[in-house]
Amino acid sequence: MALKEKALKRLAEKLNAAGIPYAVGGSWMLCQRGLADVWHDLDVFVSLADAERADRVLSRLGMRHQEESPAGFHAAYHFDGADIELLADLPLGDQATYRYAPEAVDGQAEVFGVPVPLLCLEDMFVIYASAGREERLARIRTAFANEGLGHPERLTSCAEGTLPEAVQAAVRALLGEA
Repeated sequence: MALKEKALKRLAEKLNAAGIPYAVGGSWMLCQRGLADVWHDLDVFVSLADAERADRVLSRLGMRHQEESPAGFHAAYHFDGADIELLADLPLGDQATYRYAPEAVDGQAEVFGVPVPLLCLEDMFVIYASAGREERLARIRTAFANEGLGHPERLTSCAEGTLPEAVQAAVRALLGEA
């Protein structure tokens, strides 16, 4: 994992230096919070307004592969042994979009002395619920059961549009409204 973490260090140094607000989510973030043991790639979330600048920064670090996305922005990169996905305005079903905002950051991790902002668990819950990632949802639910919700408002404010009914039901259950 050390090689992949060096990629994350380089990524964070460059995005931090460029002043681009971002957060890392996905399995790496879950590992940082003790909710997963293994991570394979890095999911980096930015706003759509910052996506092109972030893309230029990451493209200078390594190979870039444009991903087809019906909406928003999604690009993939590979450098220093790591696969990175840059995501902005992620579709969550037919009528909703996940919109990264700086208030979605919940703490940070240090990677070789470089701060890396972490996406809040509530945002990842909505994203994973929309993608049907049940194993990861179970881990996040366990964390919420043990520690409580850190940012309950994010469950209803991180998406624009109408979330799929299954996601709405999962959010209501977490909020005790089911």
